[in-house]
Amino acid sequence: MGILLLFDISGGELMVILLFVLMFFGAKGVPDIARTLGRTMRQVRDASNEVQREIQRGANDVRRTVEEQRRSLQDQVEQRAEVPPPPPVNKPDESTEG
Repeated sequence: MGILLLFDISGGELMVILLFVLMFFGAKGVPDIARTLGRTMRQVRDASNEVQREIQRGANDVRRTVEEQRRSLQDQVEQRAEVPPPPPVNKPDESTEG
């Protein structure tokens, strides 16, 4: 069966692809292709890392906002718990009035 590499390509298939690239681009073109491929992969990786950092920053901002809102709500609940409720107002019974 052979060793599986990227995208489910076996070693024999990879050799055929490399032979085709060598024949199509020549010995002098292969290093340029490899260099370009390396730069492209680095740019994709850097862009991916930047997206991950942005997502993490956004998640941290949301987490911080939720935590501040939670603290604020908790402080309001604690303040209301400290204030005694107003005494009930005695209304005269409407049925006893005249």
